[in-house]
Amino acid sequence: MEITASSFKLRANAPEGRKAISYQQMRKLITIQMRKLIGAMIIGMGTNACAEPGMLLAGTSKVDITPDEAFISAKDESWRLPDPPAVAGGKKTPPANIHDPIFARVLVLKNAETSLAIVSLDLILFSSEKVIKEAKEKWGVDHVILSSTHTHSSMIPRGLCPTGAAQSWGWDYVQDDPGVTVDWVGLSEDPWYAATEAKIVAAIGEASANLFPAQIVAGRGAFESAYMAHNRRLVGADGKVTDMWDNPKRLPTKPIDPTVGVMQVNDRSGNPRAFLVNYACHPVGMMGSGVLSRDFPGAMVDYVEQELGSDCMAMFLQGAEGDQDPYDMRLKDEHGFNLMRQAGISLGKGALRVARTLKSRQDARSSSIRVKEDLVKLPHRNGDKVTEACVMTAVINGELALVTIPGEPFIQHQLDLVAKSPLASTFLLGVAYCGAGSPFLIYVPTVQAVKEGGYGADVNRCSFLSGDAGERMVNTAVTAIKQLLALDGTPTGTEKP
Repeated sequence: MEITASSFKLRANAPEGRKAISYQQMRKLITIQMRKLIGAMIIGMGTNACAEPGMLLAGTSKVDITPDEAFISAKDESWRLPDPPAVAGGKKTPPANIHDPIFARVLVLKNAETSLAIVSLDLILFSSEKVIKEAKEKWGVDHVILSSTHTHSSMIPRGLCPTGAAQSWGWDYVQDDPGVTVDWVGLSEDPWYAATEAKIVAAIGEASANLFPAQIVAGRGAFESAYMAHNRRLVGADGKVTDMWDNPKRLPTKPIDPTVGVMQVNDRSGNPRAFLVNYACHPVGMMGSGVLSRDFPGAMVDYVEQELGSDCMAMFLQGAEGDQDPYDMRLKDEHGFNLMRQAGISLGKGALRVARTLKSRQDARSSSIRVKEDLVKLPHRNGDKVTEACVMTAVINGELALVTIPGEPFIQHQLDLVAKSPLASTFLLGVAYCGAGSPFLIYVPTVQAVKEGGYGADVNRCSFLSGDAGERMVNTAVTAIKQLLALDGTPTGTEKP
């Protein structure tokens, strides 16, 4: 890497009409330039150069991926929102305003052996093989998770929904793998999507360039809220399923997962630098409102960052939300916006309560990162077709397991994964892609749900895999967790209290 004096060239004498910078301002600018240069040198040395044995490093970055008002107001069909509001004549139009900006948030974890980037995106879906490939080639990141919050009031690029489909997502009556029916590479022809890909790759690089010695604490705890979540599949005594999209009366439903997962990354002084929240619920509060919004995950991260300070970046990791909805949805006007915001704040408060009960471990495994990616063959429900899905399993510190599924699993899969896993802190990440296999499986119901039918389970309503597909992926992940624990010399089955 070539370093020149021009990297630090500062002008003490300001041009006419501008105020000259002070000595303190000059020192600050020099410090910033030095940090950037050192970060670039670290990246240039390679992914394993800056992490000593026994040391865990972490870095964070956040980038705004909101399009400008002119772009979202253009009626050129280069993008669309899920379920935009209908206007006269039954036509649909893009929104005219942005309720709150959308972001990509990046956490990079790294030790002497490997590195992992976790990216949380305020999008309904984002599965870009290009981003993952470039993150590896440019920054030397070994593994990448693209985790969409699945907000239903955010951007969708041109070409993601099947052509001519009349229903919402457009996959309702397409009984095939979106990995085949969608031109995923061609999505980059959408100007906003291409710009977003570039921003995310740059953000991963920025996080990789600003690593600090870190400690991680993680755990799950009880969470009850007046705002979410309920199971939207109401199974009657006759076995028939009714779609209960919202639940204003707060009727009890099952199954649900009344817990929230928390992963907190601290620096060596004990200051929180990243705070990840894993919870299963559709962000559909603002769906159909006609505005761009992060929905409750955005309100949650805003609240957590307010409570923990500006040096801490909060992230939402979606869980197995396939059949989980908030009590209130399709909200409009300021009253509706406030309900959505309160839902996010309640989740943030619950996550912070859990975090206060967690204790960090200091032993040989406190810097361990073990990752395994498995391609799982999943038969289709009808015919002889088979889809491959990549399930990534990451075990961190020998006490936290992250498991990705590139679709929308029903909540029972999350409950089963936690029950079968040897680690109490096991988080399922739905709508999460790691670079191989099908980018999106749509819904992943259970065997029982397939028998019962209903939205997300019927083969003609956003579901095409065999009923045991979710069980296959869960069992693959459980096996991987045990294998990864064994690499650190941890006897499996001994981690749960």
